Amino acid sequence: MSINSQTLEKFQKDLSSKNPTPGGGVIAALSGSFAASLIEMVCNLTIDKKSYEKVQKDIIKIHKDAVDLKKKLTKLAEDDKKAFDKVMVAYKSAKNLPAQAGKTAIRKSLKYAIAVPMEVRKLSQILEKLAYHVSKIGNKNTLSDAKTAIHLARAASKSALENIKINKQALVKLQSLN
Repeated sequence: MSINSQTLEKFQKDLSSKNPTPGGGVIAALSGSFAASLIEMVCNLTIDKKSYEKVQKDIIKIHKDAVDLKKKLTKLAEDDKKAFDKVMVAYKSAKNLPAQAGKTAIRKSLKYAIAVPMEVRKLSQILEKLAYHVSKIGNKNTLSDAKTAIHLARAASKSALENIKINKQALVKLQSLN
């Protein structure tokens, strides 16, 4: 079952289980998507408000960007789970392959497991800037929502970095075995 089609209760149950997925990488991507949703909300509560006529073009652009980033990060949550599952499969299947073929399979899976959080990190950093901008020009009644988006985007970026680091360490360790 896809992460994005689960109930929150089911997702939390899966997250807290003994299974390694979903894990921190999925949460990083979803945190980014929640930041994007908050930015989108701030924009929706600013668009067409008379006292914000001067910033309408900027708000509409931020809204469009937030919607786009939310879609990408939501997909990356699924991709992160798949990436980690591929790493686990590669390590298990390597036992039944010639040494070099096993290392190649693991290396390939680790590179994918690095690429996904790198994209999450990049998009989250963009979101943080959008959230900061919307906190300055958006509906003042939504300031706490915009600031929450800033914090979530920053947390998503930092969390993605942790996944990048751990997978790079595994890749370095694998390469040192040659």
